[in-house]
Amino acid sequence: MREQRSGIIINISSIGGRISLPFSPFYASTKFALDGLSEALQYEVDQFGIKVILVEPGIIKTNFFDNILKTKRASDPA
Repeated sequence: MREQRSGIIINISSIGGRISLPFSPFYASTKFALDGLSEALQYEVDQFGIKVILVEPGIIKTNFFDNILKTKRASDPA
């Protein structure tokens, strides 16, 4: 990209990089980090004609939390 003086870097994050919710500190911190990385990187690569795009989808309905509740840990009583 530097050689051709053009290109696009696309990072996929989450709305969790803008706002955090209770019980999700690790998830939120990784998304905040990706936001910061993308922002800083855009300043560094702009001089080479490279653009940085950060995609932050909103809430998407999945079974993620249902699956967490159904997972049984080895330490749980039988």
